[in-house]
Amino acid sequence: MTDTTRRQNLETALFALAFVLAITVRLLRLGDMPLSDDEARWAMQALDLTRGLHPVIGPQPIYVLLTTLVFYVFQASNFTARFIPALAGALLAFAPLFFRDRLGNKAALVLSFVLALEPGLLNMSREAGSPIIALSAVIFTWAFWRAGKLRASGIAAGMALLSGMAVWPGLLGLALAYGLSRGLSRSSAADESAAPQPAFDRPSLVTAAAYAIGTYLALGSLFLIVPAGLGAGLAAIPAYLQGWLTFDDVPALRLAAALAFYEPLAVLLAVVGLVRGIRQGDKLVTSLGLWLLSALILSMVYSSRQVADLIWALIPLWALAVIEASRYLVAAQDNVWETLAMAALTVAILFFAGSNFVTIAISPLDMNAIAREIGSLQLTVGQGLTLAILVALALLAACVALVAYGWSKSVAFQGALWGALLAAAVYTLAISVAAANLRTYRTVELWQAGPRTMQAQVFIDQMNDLARWSKGVNQSLDASVSGLDSPALHWLLRDWSDVTYSPSPTLTGTPAFVIASDQLSAPELSSAYRGQNFNWRNYPNWNALAASDWLRWVILHQAPEGQDNIILWTRSDVFLDASNPIKAP
Repeated sequence: MTDTTRRQNLETALFALAFVLAITVRLLRLGDMPLSDDEARWAMQALDLTRGLHPVIGPQPIYVLLTTLVFYVFQASNFTARFIPALAGALLAFAPLFFRDRLGNKAALVLSFVLALEPGLLNMSREAGSPIIALSAVIFTWAFWRAGKLRASGIAAGMALLSGMAVWPGLLGLALAYGLSRGLSRSSAADESAAPQPAFDRPSLVTAAAYAIGTYLALGSLFLIVPAGLGAGLAAIPAYLQGWLTFDDVPALRLAAALAFYEPLAVLLAVVGLVRGIRQGDKLVTSLGLWLLSALILSMVYSSRQVADLIWALIPLWALAVIEASRYLVAAQDNVWETLAMAALTVAILFFAGSNFVTIAISPLDMNAIAREIGSLQLTVGQGLTLAILVALALLAACVALVAYGWSKSVAFQGALWGALLAAAVYTLAISVAAANLRTYRTVELWQAGPRTMQAQVFIDQMNDLARWSKGVNQSLDASVSGLDSPALHWLLRDWSDVTYSPSPTLTGTPAFVIASDQLSAPELSSAYRGQNFNWRNYPNWNALAASDWLRWVILHQAPEGQDNIILWTRSDVFLDASNPIKAP
């Protein structure tokens, strides 16, 4: 076996390892969190199809139809409802494999692991009905086309057309970037070193288009079982256009905040890489910069914008960041141990500064009222810790200067750079864990568009306990939902056969359970039922957060939230003590 073959086998194994890492973190505790209303709306469409019903399929048929197959083979659950997006997000780890000729082997491999753990992609991959399917389908359409796999490219394109309105900002951004790139290339000299691009000749386009149309027709109708899916795919176009006329309450500044808080390492490296690449006339960097700029503009000017729209900017952002970082990830020729020692010192100092920042963020003390005396100065706790951070950073700068002056400039700067990159990578990994909701407590994330469902499991467990006490079997009692419009509640009660839904907050009959808002007032409930209050939905008011709230969120990913409550009313004769009342002594 030659050295080239060994290297290729090792690279293939590492790409496979990146995919294993990606699928593992996406499937880990995937079903623990209850579905939100937005997620449940899509999941219920798939569940209704498995039951032989004919629901109105929303403009994202590929998720609904593929999840229908998953539900048909396996049991419908929170885990299986999120499985298709998780798989689509994990497959992105293989995408850099098809762009090694442009990125370089080292940068492509690093990008593969980055895409496996990137915070935004990880969050979207763990949400039912998210735009991650559209992103993955478009990227692989491009990747297969470049590799000359026209049939696979056509299949991926057909899946992209079925992936809903999220695909159109991505295609518009790519088209805009391509047009700008072509315009710049005409006005400059041809790049002799650029890798040859596949030609858009007629036979290739016809082959790919034939497979795209075939995939759209076959998969969009679920092999002629659900023809309504074909119209749902086309409905994504007017739905996206309608979004330009519907104004949401998400300011563009929130999208910028998401980039600053979730992607600081990528933003910093990408900016440095763009400046360097434009000065050097690097066409790859310029093209990625145009793609990034187009994606950011489209996401921020869209009237119905959501933070999740940034998903199309994450690929070029991290590609630029990895290209720039790969220039720094070179082995030290001399003084290896000294360079590593400088990197360790940098990490230690940054850790000290970071721990003080954490103290500022999560301190429950009133920083304006409690003073700490440092020398002759009276400083508040916040001012004292801020001073400690500045002193730590000044100490790091002094250490770099002393090592550069007394030892070696390469040791000083390369060691400090390695340490800073490592510290930033640890921060990115920590925020990825939060974005994936893998911390020991539920976090509040900017990527989530709607309110979060909270005490769903406790709610359904209590209903099942009462049903077993009364009838000996779960889901054995009748229930009435009065005046609540919550797809998440429909999903939670999917296994209960005798449930009626009333759009008005009124009580009809005497069901064993009445599920209603805490605003419902009915005299018969108070006399014949016992009620238990549950926190059903939480929604952070991002636009009203104070600076101290944002500071605390950066570390803990917790924020003040409003909430909607519901009450589970249970008929009194369901309880065990109804037939054998306990008399007071």
